[in-house]
Amino acid sequence: MNALAMAGVVFWACSALPADDTLDQAVAQARELKAKGDAAGALAAYEQAAEIDPKSAAIQDEIGFLLAVLQRKDEALARFQHVIELDPKYAPAHFHLGVAYVLANDYGRGLPQLQTAVALAPDEPEYQYRLGAALNVQSQFSEALPHLEAANRLRPDHFPAWYQRAIALQKTGELLEAEKAFRRAAELNPDDPDTHIGLGLVLVNTRRADEGIEQFQKILDKDPANLLAKLNIGFAYLQKSDTEHAIPLLREVLAKDSSIPSAHYDLGVALKQQDKLDDAKVEFKKAIELDPSLAEAHYMLGITYWQSGEFEASASEMQAAIRQRPDYGAAYFMLGTALKQKGDLSGAENALREAIRLRPDDPGPFNTLGQLLRQKGDIPGSKAAFAEGALAKKRLEDSQVELLNKK
Repeated sequence: MNALAMAGVVFWACSALPADDTLDQAVAQARELKAKGDAAGALAAYEQAAEIDPKSAAIQDEIGFLLAVLQRKDEALARFQHVIELDPKYAPAHFHLGVAYVLANDYGRGLPQLQTAVALAPDEPEYQYRLGAALNVQSQFSEALPHLEAANRLRPDHFPAWYQRAIALQKTGELLEAEKAFRRAAELNPDDPDTHIGLGLVLVNTRRADEGIEQFQKILDKDPANLLAKLNIGFAYLQKSDTEHAIPLLREVLAKDSSIPSAHYDLGVALKQQDKLDDAKVEFKKAIELDPSLAEAHYMLGITYWQSGEFEASASEMQAAIRQRPDYGAAYFMLGTALKQKGDLSGAENALREAIRLRPDDPGPFNTLGQLLRQKGDIPGSKAAFAEGALAKKRLEDSQVELLNKK
């Protein structure tokens, strides 16, 4: 420490300023150092202020924040907990403690703290955003939406909140609203590739593949080596059943990085559409090897086996898909179909009834169940299943007409 700085410290320590003035000076100095980016200096000044007023929740919270900035995580957590003991209703401490836990991937303790912060200070946009983003990470998309909507309302220019809201809307199936949110995010941050990826996927999944490709192309214009953009263009072509364009792009992606499960999966779908079943099986198996939890890959491999007449293998893959997604109605339907064709009528009936429970508006399982019951000699049951299938078909057609009228 130089002589001038030492003199300053001695003068401050020996001066006869009132305690309030000394506290105000310490806090002012801490704020000034914090604004300059001097976290260590600001921490020292706040610690000096805490010696004067040890029960100030605000000062203790600032100390916790600076400890976190300085990567002294355990000390930061302890300090935030101390603040809450001093004042259980001090929202910033709950917020900072929640963020610290979330950054450590401890959502079990982080989410309750963020929820408390929001309950205490519902008009803080950052609190609403952080809670919504954390819920998104935990796949609690419906629960995240109200908080992200609040963040958008309280701070309309906050890009991350719009992006997270778009993700939540996309995951809950509200694709048209997701499109609006992605477009707003793109206005706020036009150079963000993830936003263009999200918007492009929404457009592809609402049958506007060409518009989706435009979004992916914007990324490639700035970053020609972006594999994710190329992968998604391949996916968009696949949605158009344009396998001639999809397959070369997907192979190009895999030539650069063969460890992407979704690229193998999409290539398998494209090859299956070209009736290259053996080649498709290879790709689906590779996708499953890389990501055994990919239920869709198990399902499509099962479909491909079924097309090849390998009903035992088909049933096995459908069961694997169901283990990954217990509510996978389509997999139950195909499991029932495969079991029926291999002669396991009891197992087939159980699978078909579960498919009906999960997808009551799909006529397929009803009709297959009707065939199975007739095969078993249950004529009344067969007629009832066919009748329910006819009603399901009508409901499906009516809903499609209603959707077209809305558009």
